[in-house]
Amino acid sequence: MRTPARPSLKRQTGAAIVEFAIIGALLLAFIYAIFEFGRMMFVYNSMQEISRRGAREATVRWVSDSATIKSLALFGASTLPGGPEITNANIFIRYLRSNGVDTVSAVPLDAGDNLAACNDITRATECIVYVEVSVKNVEYRPLIFKAGAVTASRPLNAMPEATTVVYAESLGFTN
Repeated sequence: MRTPARPSLKRQTGAAIVEFAIIGALLLAFIYAIFEFGRMMFVYNSMQEISRRGAREATVRWVSDSATIKSLALFGASTLPGGPEITNANIFIRYLRSNGVDTVSAVPLDAGDNLAACNDITRATECIVYVEVSVKNVEYRPLIFKAGAVTASRPLNAMPEATTVVYAESLGFTN
């Protein structure tokens, strides 16, 4: 009577390495996806915060200080730290009339003149009542994706626009 032949262990050599390579590649891709999704959410949330900060700064500074407003909205820089997709060029400031839609046609000379325009019915088109700050035209670019590895360039994802409209407070008025 013969004993049944046992499968040779030599045929199993390297199986663990192959299994690890398959599972490891999937795990690495999953970790990469989590990292990039987290950074994309960071950029999206930062856009919302930049529009809020910009609107707040625009309500307490005069129209001519737009460079300062944009810099302060970007946390004192010209580009978002940790998010090179957002720069000063992505921030748009509009000064709106009392209906909250139309842009002021002729900007008053200063904040005091704006108060005078708001109190004069004949100069209603010059009265700044609201400030709108938008962060738009932002294209998210993954950091890890290496250009040329799969395609000729890094993939771009258009981020939704972030807009904040607030009541114009002092606009830099001092007594």
